[in-house]
Amino acid sequence: MLGDNIRIERAKRKLTQEQLAEMCGSMSGQHLGRIEKGEIDIRVTTLFSILRALGCELKDLIDIHGENNG
Repeated sequence: MLGDNIRIERAKRKLTQEQLAEMCGSMSGQHLGRIEKGEIDIRVTTLFSILRALGCELKDLIDIHGENNG
């Protein structure tokens, strides 16, 4: 779900994976793609880099209150 939400927020901003990865610093577009697909776990430092680059808050990517957990 986190990866899907990162992809959605990136698409809203009309950014490619490569563009967002470059905005995050030392990350490749391929690495970001694997995060979006949920293939790899994401480090907290990477998550905050993505949040800063997207200009969004943690609550925009993660349901921190558990309201949408089905």
